[in-house]
Amino acid sequence: MSDIRKDPLSDTWVIIAPKRAARPHLEETEKEEELKFCPFCDSDEIKAPIPADDNCAAQYDKEGNWLTRVLTNKYPALTRDVELKQNDINGIYHNLTGVGGHEILVETPLHDYFGWSDMPIEQLKAIFRNYRCRYAHWRADHRIAYLSVFRNYGKVAGASIKHPHSQMVATPLIPPRVKSEIKEMKRHFEQSNHCLMCHIIELEQKTDERLILENEDFIAFSTFAPRFPYETLLVPKRHTDTFEDITEEEITSLADLVSKLFQKFDKLLNDPPFNLILHVSPLRSHGSPYYHWHMEIIFRLSQPAGFEWGSGVYINSVSPEEAARQLNKTKA
Repeated sequence: MSDIRKDPLSDTWVIIAPKRAARPHLEETEKEEELKFCPFCDSDEIKAPIPADDNCAAQYDKEGNWLTRVLTNKYPALTRDVELKQNDINGIYHNLTGVGGHEILVETPLHDYFGWSDMPIEQLKAIFRNYRCRYAHWRADHRIAYLSVFRNYGKVAGASIKHPHSQMVATPLIPPRVKSEIKEMKRHFEQSNHCLMCHIIELEQKTDERLILENEDFIAFSTFAPRFPYETLLVPKRHTDTFEDITEEEITSLADLVSKLFQKFDKLLNDPPFNLILHVSPLRSHGSPYYHWHMEIIFRLSQPAGFEWGSGVYINSVSPEEAARQLNKTKA
């Protein structure tokens, strides 16, 4: 029987309809054509010296070789050297000048590692340190309201280059989905004097129906109302509103959990395409008592169609309880 569920974080609805389809995994992953030229292996940008005045532009090993480095996107959605202006047309249309930033985090000098399941733990830690650093970097620009950090994996998920990389987009506005989360988390806090995500963590641990993995610092579980099959949240157990506050011990803990989690995903779903998105509080709201940062992992095993685009309600053929059961049976 189908089940209609509400996501407490975003105030959106989904339809869980197991009878609509068999398990939507990729039986055979179509081989993606390798580009003859990789800009993250051999280009003027990657060969250029790392700016000495930007201590957040890269992470290094003990020998001084870069492990991760930040590049400006060659085809940016937004640019930094623009004056921020807002226009209002008859009180109906509104627009901002395209001020912001669009960066690439090259996650390793090596072209070999593309997934996070086989990436060395030390390399994952370097990636997360660079994430942390870029939040502090963009907070210094008072025109910027939010930094979106995300990772596209696989052509279906929007990755045009196979070399391991993440992207960071700094915007003068707060994304609508984050605004919805802020609204729901604030409402819950005002009613209960307790963080909504902290409540969700307690509930997931108690019911143990959707729990996938946890360690001392982090927990990963299938979301109660997932839009997509196997959609997963990865959440810190310590209440904090931004990735910028993550400690070195937590970075190690996060890298270990992420590695094991993606080993499970790869074995069960055959190296699936995905989008990983960091949700944090806006840059001007550091220290929120009600917002709780988290990672959202969305697998591109099915595509939204007319009903989803027209209604905003998603149909998902795999229940989160079934997804967690399958993932728990899969060894990392």
